[in-house]
Amino acid sequence: MPTDSVSLEAHSGAFLDPSRGLRRLPRSPRRPRPEAFYGRFDQLTLFYDCFRMPDGRVLLVGPPPYNLGKAIRQSQITSWPGGTLLKPRFYSSESVMITELSGVAEAATTIRVALPDGQSFQLPIGANSVGRFAGRRVLFTMSKDNDLAWITEWTRYHAKMQSADAVVFFDNGSSRYDPAEIAGAIQAGGIDLAAVHSWPYVYGAPDPAVRLNPFYTQFLQVGSMSVMLRRYGMAAFGLLNCDIDELAATPEGTTIFDLADQSKQGLIVMRGRYIEPIADASSPAQARTHRHYSHFLADPARALSRPKKWALQPTRPWVRNLAVHPYMHWIENRPWFSKETPSGVFYRHFRAIHTNWKDQRTETGHLASEALLRDADFADLVAREQF
Repeated sequence: MPTDSVSLEAHSGAFLDPSRGLRRLPRSPRRPRPEAFYGRFDQLTLFYDCFRMPDGRVLLVGPPPYNLGKAIRQSQITSWPGGTLLKPRFYSSESVMITELSGVAEAATTIRVALPDGQSFQLPIGANSVGRFAGRRVLFTMSKDNDLAWITEWTRYHAKMQSADAVVFFDNGSSRYDPAEIAGAIQAGGIDLAAVHSWPYVYGAPDPAVRLNPFYTQFLQVGSMSVMLRRYGMAAFGLLNCDIDELAATPEGTTIFDLADQSKQGLIVMRGRYIEPIADASSPAQARTHRHYSHFLADPARALSRPKKWALQPTRPWVRNLAVHPYMHWIENRPWFSKETPSGVFYRHFRAIHTNWKDQRTETGHLASEALLRDADFADLVAREQF
C-alpha cells in the first residue's frame, strides 16, 4: 500500500453468541439498573481487533473482561496454519484489555480463540501500519454522523495550524454516509495519509449504578485508542487526540506536536474553551462550520471545557509498556509527573458542531441574558484565511 494513501481499513472482531448465555456484566453487577442501560452496554464483544506488531508479536484489543475473565484465561488460543498453542499475557484496565501473543509464526495468518463453553472465533491477523505512519503528525478521533463539511474543516484546520499530516479515523456506524465519503472529506481537508475504520458497535452509556467513573462503559472509544497507538502510532512524530468539535490551539509559531516533542516526557494535556452556538453576523444561513462561530461566555468558569485532551510523542520508552492505555481524557499508567500544559495551549470546543446525540448543545435560548466575548484570535484566523 502506498505510504501516502487514504485507506479503508479491515479489522478482526470477535463477539459472543447472545443465545449461549455467556455475556459481560457491568461493575457491581447486583446493583439495580434500568433495563435500557443493558441495551447500551457492550455485553458481547471479546475483541475489536487483532494485528501484528513490528517485532512479530500479535495483539488482541478488546473491552475489559470483568466476569468473563475466567473464561478468557481458560480459553485455548492457537495460531494457524499449524495450530501452535500460544500463552497469552493480559494487560487490563477499567475500559480496555490488550492480550499479547508471543511466538506467533511469521507464516501464521489467523488466531483461533476457543472458549471453555465451546464457542470459538477465527481472527485474521491484521497488518501493522506503524511504518506507514512513522514520523507523521497524526490526528485521530471517533465520530458518528458528524457533517462531512465539519470533518473537512477539522482536518484542514489541524493541517494548516498544527501541521498535522495524517489521520486515523474510527466511524461508529454512521447512517448518513459511508467510510469512503469520510475518506474523501479528509482528503478535501488537505491530508493524503489516513486510515479509516468502520466500527458500528455499541458505544456504551454511563452506568447509573456507580459513582466513580460511570463512563467506564465506553469500551469502544477507549479500545480504538489502543488500536490507534499500537497498530498505527508507535513511530509517529506525534499523536493528537481531538474530537470533530474541537480545534487545538497553541501560541503563534508553535504546534502541539512540537510542544509534545519538546516536553520532558512527551505528553501535553490541555483544557478547552466552549465556543457558543451563536453564529457570526457574516455567516451563511446553512452549511455552517467551525469558522462561523467565535463567541464564548465572559464568565471564565462557565466558558471552561473541563475534560482534558492530550498530545503524545509516542516514541518515548514508557509508551512501549502495554499496560499504558490511552483514554479520552488521560493516559492510564503514564509515569508520575509526566504531563505538561504549556502557556497558551488549549482547545476550542464548538457547541454548534454537534448532532445533539447526547445533549442539546446547539440550543441558544439560555444565552439571551448572558455576557459574551468575541474570540478575536480565532476570528482573525478566519478573516486572514489561515485555514
